[in-house]
Amino acid sequence: MPDNFPGVRLPGGNVQSSKGEFGTICIQDFNTPEYRIRYHVAEFEERFLFQSNGYDTGVDSLILLTGNLQQEFNEYKRVHLFENQWWLVKAPFETITTAPDINKILQTFTIWFSQQFIDELLPIFPFVHQYIQLEEADTQLPNTPAWADHEILEYVQSILKCSYMDEWRKDYFDSRVRDLLFKFFVRISADDPFETSYNKSELEKVQQAASIIKEDISKHLLVPELAKKVWMNEYRFKKVFRMVYRAGPYEYLRNERLKKAITLLEQGLFVKEVAAETGWRPADLIFAYREKFGTTPGKKKQ
Repeated sequence: MPDNFPGVRLPGGNVQSSKGEFGTICIQDFNTPEYRIRYHVAEFEERFLFQSNGYDTGVDSLILLTGNLQQEFNEYKRVHLFENQWWLVKAPFETITTAPDINKILQTFTIWFSQQFIDELLPIFPFVHQYIQLEEADTQLPNTPAWADHEILEYVQSILKCSYMDEWRKDYFDSRVRDLLFKFFVRISADDPFETSYNKSELEKVQQAASIIKEDISKHLLVPELAKKVWMNEYRFKKVFRMVYRAGPYEYLRNERLKKAITLLEQGLFVKEVAAETGWRPADLIFAYREKFGTTPGKKKQ
């Protein structure tokens, strides 16, 4: 363990740590075929980015115990996570890039739940079951990030401070991990079922709307126009679209425009040319680019 380690020792876990000019990082993990627990403690003295990938099918969770961090999902979606917040994401997933605060202790507690493990609970959580099965649905599960209540934090601390040994420890972890997953699924399913579920016909209609948006990203079709084109009630269309794509129609269009613009800029086109082709005003494109990369297209080329 690193000197003056501010965290605790994960019972039965493997330890990896590193110290350098960037700061100090210590990762402890406890692995089983059904789930993997990872307890991560770090303090960074300079800007530091680290990336993670989810390769195994199931659900990944993260609880931020101390500190703040920003995360970027699949390069086009950003989430700011605050202390005592948590999220769930479907696995496998593409790269998640994490940027923690500087000169602050960061503690995260993550669990990967295998598909076999979550299958035990899915029959009593039909909305979660439906969402996980949708290939087009967003990686991040609905209603997250969410705030961890006292019970969730208590479950985490009971794992970190477990006094049982060997098989008893494994049985105890099995129970606590299942309790945490149950709490997560309850929170995700807590809202009105009409507001958090949709049928196959509605899914097909919002997918059609997304295709219409992508056909010509230089156009900005308003919500009433899109809803009319796919024969949906405007209010319901906005709700279902956001549930499926984790973004409203305009935000979805903006993300598609930015993706196309980045591709064209990387091919060497000038900002004015790219803006004209993708529906941006040049100044707005530069702003969106700076928001994503922290610099302008011209400076990044240099």
